[in-house]
Parts: sequence; C-alpha cells; structure tokens
Amino acid sequence: MRITFQDRKEGIIKLIPDSIDDLWHLSQIFEPDDLVTARTLRKTSVKRGNEIETGEKRPVTLTIKVEKVDFHPYTYKLRVTGKIKEGPDDVQLASYHTFDVDPGIPIKIQKKWKPYQLERLKKARIKKPLLLLVMIDREQTDFLSMKESGLEFKGTIHYRKVKGKEDEREHYHSSILEKLEAEEEYQHIIVAGPGFERDNLAKYIRENSPDIATKVKTEYASYTGKAGAQEVIKNSLNNILKQTRIAEETFLVEEILKRMNKGKLAVYGKKDTLEAIQMGAVETLLIAQEKIKEFEDIMKEAEKVSSRIVIISAEHESAEKLLGLGGIGALLRFELRK
Repeated sequence: MRITFQDRKEGIIKLIPDSIDDLWHLSQIFEPDDLVTARTLRKTSVKRGNEIETGEKRPVTLTIKVEKVDFHPYTYKLRVTGKIKEGPDDVQLASYHTFDVDPGIPIKIQKKWKPYQLERLKKARIKKPLLLLVMIDREQTDFLSMKESGLEFKGTIHYRKVKGKEDEREHYHSSILEKLEAEEEYQHIIVAGPGFERDNLAKYIRENSPDIATKVKTEYASYTGKAGAQEVIKNSLNNILKQTRIAEETFLVEEILKRMNKGKLAVYGKKDTLEAIQMGAVETLLIAQEKIKEFEDIMKEAEKVSSRIVIISAEHESAEKLLGLGGIGALLRFELRK
C-alpha cells in the first residue's frame, strides 16, 4: 500500500493498493457514507427535452458516496458501490456507480478516520514476507499460502504408485519439489506434518535444490490440510510465522483463553469488557470482525484510555473462538478488584 497524500484535518487520504492483500485491507476500511474518488469507465448522458440519452463508455473521474462493499477472495475483486456525488457535466449525479478497485490504480478516500483504521493502513504499508505452508504426510501434500487476508489453498499432490518407477517415494518428493520451484516468489517455506515424512522431504530438497532448501523450515503438525496449518500457526515458535497477522491474532485469542483458565488478567463479553475499559485496565481489546458495528462505541471508549485495538479477521478459526465469547474480549494491564 502506497500512501501518496494525507490531510488529517479534511480526512483525505490518497493511496495506491499494490496487492490483493491491500484490497482486503481496504475492504475492512470502507464504510457507508465514505467518499471515494477514482478514475473509472462510465457511460455519458445527455438530456434532450424530457429524455436522457446515454453515450459510449469513456474514462472519467467520479466521486461516490459508499453504500456497499464487496470483496471476493477467490476472484480477487474489490467492488465499491454508491451514488455519484461528483463528476463531469455529462454524467448523471445521484445515479449509482460501482468502482472495481484494482492493484496499481490510485484512489482517494475522504471519511472520519478511526484510529484502528489508520493503524491498519500503517501495517499494510509494511510488506510481510511471502510464506508457503507445505502440509505433508505419506499419502498427500497440501499447499497453503499465508497472506494478510488469510490462508489460501494452493493445491494438493497425492502419493500414488507409478508404473516403471522403482522408488515411488522419490517420485512423490520430486513432484512436490517441482511445485515448489514453480512457486519461487515465496521467501519462506514451512514443511509440516506428522511422522517422518516432513524430514524426508526436507532432506530430499537439500540434496536436489540447494536454493529452495535455504527457504525451508520444518514444523510438527498432527494433520495435513487447513486443520494442520492452523495447528502450526497456533503452536509454532518460528519467528517468521509469529510475525504474520494470522499468527498474531491467533496468539491474542489463545492468550485470552489461557488467562481465563487461570482466572486473571482477561475479560470477555460486552458488560465485563466495558467495565474494564472504564477502569483503565484494558491493554489490548479484541473485536471479532463481524461485531465491529455492534461494539463501535466500546472501541471509542477504549481509544480514550489508549488501549490497543485488534480486529480479529473472520478468515480463520480464532474468530470463531472469539465469537463464542460474545465477539469481544480483552487482555488486562492489572487485576480488577472484585
């Protein structure tokens, strides 16, 4: 995310998204009534008497007042819809228009910015290393990309007997290595799974592709697939994994659960969390993404006492755990008096 202009007094930020992850961040920032300006294609309209004639689509700069935001993680599309507030004379104001927000296209946003939204933009400017999880056992290997927007499934390779191949296990490893070499943009590769197969694969990679081997770390996991990936994210001590957004959110939710079991330095639910904020005890406030609107007033109270606010994304299982606690919880600076 590149921020090219900022006027805090007017609430204006001009920026250029660079990636799909940036589009995801923007989808979490856009709200109804925001003003968004961008270059787009739009049919012109000319009023002749009582009739309005439409012409061909042409490039125009429009400002819309946001009503609807749609992010499609599987098609990598971010669409923002609203009524046109500003535009050329031959574009009908108050009619609806949809911006397709794409990487590399400049946009201007004018709104009442909330501190946690500005913090999200700040974090989006820091590019995290691209990381691939390779979840392997003796029967199959699943590939999952770790992005800011969540885990993205990248395919599966199954172990199978191959006619004419004396060492079928080597053929299995070779197929995995071929895929890794085709995914060369990843800076880090975590190979994880049960048993010894992850170590066997790591050894094969070291012997056959030293360049890929420099990216590879191994981890234990009880399962393959997304369940195994979530287990690695939760339990790993690897610094690269710990720096990802998913790992950070997972850690914070698990920390609330751990402290609750000990009966100290954590609260959950609307009533208890609000009381803790009012006492100045909340160090970190966690809100499930789906509950932002419901708890916006509580978030404002937390900002007044300098609490850190973390939005837990709906894209992974930690959000489900937090929703089970009412969608809100907090880590405390000090014990509350009972």
